[in-house]
Amino acid sequence: MKVEVISYTRDCEKLIAAASKLTLSKKPFEEIWGSLSEDEIDTWIKETVIRWHFSPWEHCVYTFYISGVSRVLTHQLVRHRIASYSQHSQRFKALHDIEFVVPDRINMSEEAKRLFLDTVDNAKDAYRKLIEKGIPFEDARYILPQAVTTKILVTMNARELMHFFSLRMCTRAQLEIRRLAWLMWRKVYELHPRLWKWAGPRCLQTENLIRRNPIEFPRVLEEAEVEFVSEKCPEGLPRESIIKCLRHSYHEVSK
Repeated sequence: MKVEVISYTRDCEKLIAAASKLTLSKKPFEEIWGSLSEDEIDTWIKETVIRWHFSPWEHCVYTFYISGVSRVLTHQLVRHRIASYSQHSQRFKALHDIEFVVPDRINMSEEAKRLFLDTVDNAKDAYRKLIEKGIPFEDARYILPQAVTTKILVTMNARELMHFFSLRMCTRAQLEIRRLAWLMWRKVYELHPRLWKWAGPRCLQTENLIRRNPIEFPRVLEEAEVEFVSEKCPEGLPRESIIKCLRHSYHEVSK
């Protein structure tokens, strides 16, 4: 799996802060933009988190190139509809160097792995034979397993990314797309840390909605002394297990 950010809004943090301030200010936008200090940028971004006011985040856009993932993953990914997608076609292009994603839990069993590899190899051979017999690509592809790798271009605004992270960074998400979500989060966090330190699984986002001072996600991952006030996470996990669950997810996808 590989993730690259190929395009993004350069002044994302300042733009979101300025948009947030605009909603409560009498000043014209150009004056807000020209006078916004670094401290104010942090303050107004934090204000969006405290007030759950994420419409200013929609002004920032990121485009990712994702490769080496399965069709299982992209079927889940495209369910996030406030986004734009361009995926490699199986209908109009024959697949030549066919590769497959082997799930971790299948990989851990030699017997399961052999069964999996034999099955996908048979499907790959059958696909090629169908193409040789003149069967159209769009029909031959029916025989391919969902494990076949693909590549896709994804564009999301920051608000949709925040929602995507809330669902797909959670341990309840399937491991492959969870790994993707964490990789994407790391990429945008490197670009705009003042923004994306507030992102994370849904348990963190709902926790920050009820706190006087929201938690920065990296502090949780860095083993800092933090405590949640929520009685349970949105998935029903009790308070005392939430941070352990978060860190487990982090370490699992980092393997």
